[in-house]
Amino acid sequence: MKKLFPLVMLTAILSSGCMTVTVSSKQFVPRDTNKLALLKTSAPDYQTRDIEFVQADGSISRGVYFSKPGAQATVLYFLGSGIRLDADGAFFLKPFADLNLNVIAFDYRSFGRSDATTKTHGLKEIESDTAALYDYARGMVQGRLIVHGHSFGSFVAAHLAGQRKLDGLVLEGTGTDARTYAQNLTPWFAKPFVSYNVVGDVAEVDNRRSLQEIQFPILIIAGKRDTTTPEPTARELFDGLKQRQKRFVSVDAGHMDGMVFPEAKVAYKQLLQDVENSK
Repeated sequence: MKKLFPLVMLTAILSSGCMTVTVSSKQFVPRDTNKLALLKTSAPDYQTRDIEFVQADGSISRGVYFSKPGAQATVLYFLGSGIRLDADGAFFLKPFADLNLNVIAFDYRSFGRSDATTKTHGLKEIESDTAALYDYARGMVQGRLIVHGHSFGSFVAAHLAGQRKLDGLVLEGTGTDARTYAQNLTPWFAKPFVSYNVVGDVAEVDNRRSLQEIQFPILIIAGKRDTTTPEPTARELFDGLKQRQKRFVSVDAGHMDGMVFPEAKVAYKQLLQDVENSK
């Protein structure tokens, strides 16, 4: 309501003469257009099972296991900041059904389905959760387990890659470090007037450092229209990787939709082949 009526009044003021405004329930009733339940029709061969894991401090990580018999591999998927499974899961999980892959994904602590025992937490807790969830997922599934991080989740996944020997790693909508990430969120016209004081655990976030010693296949997916994590920052990260089994794909995407493009899916299949060949 707060957004609708100011817009209606403004339109009336700017318009010359009388006008009729049609108001229906669409303006008042919110809708999650990418609810998990939609996967029942878009990926009918898959089942979505609720799962949960109790962290060391008693916090509960809750998520889903999106699977079907005979899938080629399993992906442990780390969502972007502010993204929750129940609202956006269908959009993010569907491309993996197209690739014949299972997916395990959790909401972050104290967000979405998940709960936390403490009122405040930071990256240290998220990183600890991430390692525990990887170990849990590794014990759950047989065969290959690919770690995939999108946006903020790409920093989480990269840190994990520095702590565990993975079968393969995918970073989508990623960049180099926290300062650059913050700068990219600032409009170009405001950048001359903004300085950044990166403090605490955020100051330690640097994908280049996390990935400097990895020895397993990696794929970076960048969007040409991505203004949050622009393609050049993803390319900078890629160029600095010492790992020979690395792939970079640029698609005509924004920040959220890289995986829906055919080129990204082709690159994913190539990564899976790299994983098989590396064993």
